[in-house]
Amino acid sequence: MISDKRVSGVNKAVFLIILYLSFLVSGCSLFTAGAKSGAKDALKPSGNNLIKRIAMTKFENKSFIGESEFEEIFQKNLFTKFEKACAGISLIKPEDTGNNILSGKLPRTASGRIDGFKIAEAGREAGMNMVITGALIDIAGVEEKRGFLLFGRSKSFARVDMIINVYDSATGTKIYEESIKHQIEIEEHEYDALMGKTPKYVLEFKDKITDAFPLIGKSVCGKIKQQPWQGFVVSDEKGRLTISSGENAGLKTGMVFDAYDAGKIISGADGQKFVMPGQKAGTVKVTAVSRDKAEAVVLTGSNINARSVLRPLHNTLF
Repeated sequence: MISDKRVSGVNKAVFLIILYLSFLVSGCSLFTAGAKSGAKDALKPSGNNLIKRIAMTKFENKSFIGESEFEEIFQKNLFTKFEKACAGISLIKPEDTGNNILSGKLPRTASGRIDGFKIAEAGREAGMNMVITGALIDIAGVEEKRGFLLFGRSKSFARVDMIINVYDSATGTKIYEESIKHQIEIEEHEYDALMGKTPKYVLEFKDKITDAFPLIGKSVCGKIKQQPWQGFVVSDEKGRLTISSGENAGLKTGMVFDAYDAGKIISGADGQKFVMPGQKAGTVKVTAVSRDKAEAVVLTGSNINARSVLRPLHNTLF
């Protein structure tokens, strides 16, 4: 059974302000520019071909099972099952992000909480719209009486307790948190193994556990699909902007994007930091694209530099 979603980790008022401003700055369609650059360019729609790249970090194991069993049952299968459930989204393995933070042990604040701000910085550098983190809290044996009155009998279950978080790379806020408690019917000897906390025997019913992953992945990816595509400027040298996305995110030469300034960094509870969405600063045009990077120049506006956020050009401006 999957529980209701709940958002946590930031002061409620701060989160609502960030969420509201995010809606204000979101774009809704994409255009390409004509052969000439400048204010008189003919801008044409280019469709919804941008690809959201989402990093899935290594999940933390807080249960009694060993790391080898955790790797075999969860780490390998989670990605595969989530990938199938997330059609239209490019899900990236930890080792394929090209970033030490996203591929290793996640950073934490002094209070021990996951540092969403540093995760967001890593996400922007790697061209990830969002970052998925999570943990296996426990696997426990549960017995329940099923049936009517005298005809009822006890059934054995494995209860998988997990938590999944999604962080926004633009702001560092946790935009989604789901606490999952899923029960899987198992045999009596499998139940005994769980109650005895014998890690190796959990492998005997790993297929029953992994069969639940697509349902979990579908709920997470449903939330991700609701979020707008974002691109990130990671450097600015002599008026030439470098974007941390390229062909792998659907970028093409001539595309024009709205650009927003870096935004103000604010502090929250427990040493957490967040980025308030910035104001629109102008537009940029993509001039060159490689597999995982792109170059762009400023078409209109100013204050567009490293840490600026790009979104699809808002068609109501033309």
